[in-house]
Amino acid sequence: MNILLTIRLLMQGKEVGSIIGKRGDQIKRIREESGAKINISDGSCPERIVTITGSLATINKAFAMISNKFEEDMRALPNSVPKPPITMRLIVPATQCGSLIGKSGSKIKEIREVRLSADGPSKL
Repeated sequence: MNILLTIRLLMQGKEVGSIIGKRGDQIKRIREESGAKINISDGSCPERIVTITGSLATINKAFAMISNKFEEDMRALPNSVPKPPITMRLIVPATQCGSLIGKSGSKIKEIREVRLSADGPSKL
């Protein structure tokens, strides 16, 4: 059974421009290779919403491709240029916050611990 999922990310316009690419080539490639449906809000404000819809596998693939694109962009910068942080904020509907937090905060604690182990203690 394939469940259709949707995630929404809030991102800076400059970062969204990077994943769109010239003439939309980059976002077209991400859509085709991941199989996810990706919509990007209009560019009239500094932050834009990127909506990714599909199965868990297609969403993971699209998210990985977007993250890899940002890593490529950072590697392309000269070593003398400071590497700015890239932030993608996950938008969680209020109706889903309870299940994300869990009873007595157990789920959110588990998520934080996974992140800490992935980042390693040196990045704190």
